This record gives sequence, C-alpha cells and structure tokens, in this order.
Amino acid sequence: MAETDQSPPNGSVDKAEDAVAEKSPSSSVCSSSEMDLAAVKQDAKAEAAGNQITRTNLINTLLICLLQLLNFMERYSLPGILPVIIDELDLSNLQGGLLQSSFIVSYVVVAPLVGYLGDRFSRKIILIVGLSVWSLVSLAGSYMTTYSSLLALRCLGGIGEATYSAIGPAMIADMFVGDTRSNMLAMFYFMMLVGGGLGYITGSGVAAATGSWNWGLRVTPILSLISVILLVIFLKEPARGESEGSRLVSTSWKKDIIYLLHNRSFMFSTTASVALVFVIGAIGVWGPQFVVLSRKVISDDEHTFEEISLVYGVISIVSGITAVVSGALMGIKLRARYPEADALICGIGMLLSVPFFYGFLVAGLEPLYWIYILSFIALWFINLNWALVGDILLYVVVPTRRATAETFQIMSVHVFGDASSPFIIGLISDAFEPLIESDSVDYRKYRSLQYALLINPFIQLLSAALFLVGSWHLLGDRDKAKHAVANGNAIALPRVSN
Repeated sequence: MAETDQSPPNGSVDKAEDAVAEKSPSSSVCSSSEMDLAAVKQDAKAEAAGNQITRTNLINTLLICLLQLLNFMERYSLPGILPVIIDELDLSNLQGGLLQSSFIVSYVVVAPLVGYLGDRFSRKIILIVGLSVWSLVSLAGSYMTTYSSLLALRCLGGIGEATYSAIGPAMIADMFVGDTRSNMLAMFYFMMLVGGGLGYITGSGVAAATGSWNWGLRVTPILSLISVILLVIFLKEPARGESEGSRLVSTSWKKDIIYLLHNRSFMFSTTASVALVFVIGAIGVWGPQFVVLSRKVISDDEHTFEEISLVYGVISIVSGITAVVSGALMGIKLRARYPEADALICGIGMLLSVPFFYGFLVAGLEPLYWIYILSFIALWFINLNWALVGDILLYVVVPTRRATAETFQIMSVHVFGDASSPFIIGLISDAFEPLIESDSVDYRKYRSLQYALLINPFIQLLSAALFLVGSWHLLGDRDKAKHAVANGNAIALPRVSN
C-alpha cells in the first residue's frame, strides 16, 4: 500500500508543533480576533470557490452513504429476527444479546489500525479490502445453524464498520465545507437510521417469506459485495484537507491521541455519544422483543411478530430521516446567532427524549398505538443528534487527525455503547426473571426486560448533561482548529517524545 505524499511546502506538522511549543505564550497563542479573522478568511475562500458540488464529489458521497446504509442493514437484520432465533436455538436473553454485541470483538482490533492507516495511506484501497472481507464473512455467517458457529462469525461483523466509519466522514470533510458539509453529513447519518429500519424489515420479511431466519441474514452481504465493485469503478479519493486548503500533514499516532485527549469539545461530545448510543443499542435490539412479549402477556394474537418488526422498522426510518434533517437544519439556522447551537440541540434533544422513552416502557400493556407513538417521539428527539455530533468532530479537529478522531469516537461509542447495552440489558433481564412471581413465563420475561430497560432514562440524562457542558468549550476549540488550518501550523500541545 503506497503512502500518499501530501507534504506541505513549509514542513511537517511535527516540526510545527515543536516550534509552537517552544515559543513564549505571547507568541504561540493568537488573540481571539486574529483567530476569528483567519477562520473567516478560510471559510470565505472555501465557500467562494463554488465548486464543492461536483459530479465526482457527489458520486463519492453517495458511495460512502451506501456503505453506511448497508452496514446498518446488516447490523439490524438480526434484531428483526432475534425472537425467532432465541426460540429456535433455545437461547437466553444474555445469549441473544451477545449475538448483537459480538461485532465489537473484531471492531476493536481493526478500527485503530484503520484510523492510523486512514490518515496516512490510500483510503480507497483500505475500503475495498476491508469491505470485501466483511461481506464474505457476513455471507458465511448466514449459513450457520448452531449458536456457537453463528456467534463466532458474528464476532467478525465489526470489520465492515471499522473500515468505513472513520474514513467516510473524513472524506466528506475533505470534499465539502460550511453548510454544504453539514448537509452531506446529515445524509450520511440518516442513512444509518434508514439502514437500521430496512434491516428490521428485510430481516423479518425475508425470513418470513422463506421460512428460514438464515435467509434474513443473507440479503445485505450480497448487496455489500456489489458495493465493493462500485467502489473499485467509481470512487475517486480526495486529498486530505482539500476543501479547506489545508497544508498540514500527518503526525505520529501518539501526538494525535494526546491532541484528541486535550480537545475538550471532542471528549465531551464523545462521552455524551457513548451514553446516547448505549440507549439506541438497547432499544434497537430489545425494543421489538419487548413489544412482542407485551402482546403475549395480554394474549393479543392479532399482531404478529412480522408485523411488529415491520412497523418498528418504519418508525426507525421515519423518525430517523425527519429528526436528522431537522437537527441539521436547526444547526445551520441557529449557528450564526448561537455558535454553540450544535451541542445545545444535542443536549436538549436527549433531555426531551427521557419522558417519552419512560412512557414507552410503562405503557407496554396498553394499546399498541400508544407504544408506537411514544417510541416514535422518543427516537425522534434522540435522532436529532447524529449529524450534529459528526459535524462537531469535523470542525474541532484538524483534517490530518480526523480519521483517528472518528476511530477513537466510534470505537468508544461501540465498546461502551451499543456493543455493551444489548449484553448488559440481557444480563440484567435474566437476573430479574427468577425474582418475578408469576406462573406465566411470558409475563416474567416481559417484566424482567422492562426492568432492565428502565436504566436507559438515567443514561439519557447523563448524555444530555455531557452535551450541555461540552457546549461551553465548543467555540474555542473550533477556532483553534480553523486557525491551525488557515495558517498551516499545528495547535500547541504538551511536548511529547516520539
């Protein structure tokens, strides 16, 4: 794999960092007015070019969005058929949760490597190789008929997201700036929600049509192999920092990590996102099962599992698309007047989702339309955040460290978020079940799962608080990153020996 040569005329970022760190405080830190002026000039220059929306950039963006769509289709095909798999293989909730959480095993191995390589080498080659392996592994997993073999191959399911999740947003940032970038990121992130909804629908629908849950896991890997061919033919990789006229180049991985740990906006946004994704992962995996059990408790045979999965998929898609677009538009409209608007919208959205999520859980035995309405509203407020969180990362982190930042953030939200929550909820549910006094197995399963899911409103409150605190640092960190790009200098950090 050949390393891309994008060295600036004025030397490497490593040298710039050392030079800045050695200067006196008065010379190493620009006044806020100078930072603002440099940032304004940089944005004006990029926007004035008027050539962001090109055929190549649009094709690249559509391909990146396709990868996002297919990854989440594959991820949520399993929850769409999880009750069937649990019944057929006689699994506990803990075992069912592990099937969904297991992708993190390969993700934590592959993601740091991709983050490092993605800031230094050909990203097109990385995408093609990683997605080819992921597609074949996922396809092989659809032929497994035992729990152990299925779990083993599901453990390799993180390769796909580890490959594209850090590279994709960084490439979008290399092609677009300003409001155009926000709009493209909105499209990228609502593909995640559309993909999750389609995963429920295709997984349960194909399984019902064929009479085999294995076929429910087989559709997406085939489409993924087709997407690899499209990447080979059509993807044209942009230069790093191209849209911003950046002259920065890659630094050592150690310096990249220290830079990110000292970036307060990035760290608050990341920890808030961990809590957010924990909730999304829990409700995404156990939501349909919770609704199915609630219908069994009240002997409601009118609504089938396939129907519930279909409606849940539609709720996920519609709430996702409308919320992501609404969140992105609110950010664009409010930023000029309230520079911290992105983080504030995220925090307020999480706060407002709490009563509706709680209502969804306590209304489990009520008419089904109440469950759907409360679920939709809760998901809508949560989903306001996706494009905004992505945008925050891209404007508070310099271009040459964005793939590493994306990897750091996404790995954190997976390890402590949606990879942990299905397992944790399943574990808590299994622990509660023997303690519930009832002769009905369905009632015990329903009530234990309800108790387990009730930890989520508290985690939502934590996420809201972290977003709101992060808003205090957003403006300063954004201006530092813009100033570094505009002047070709690195942001001063504590000195680090390589």
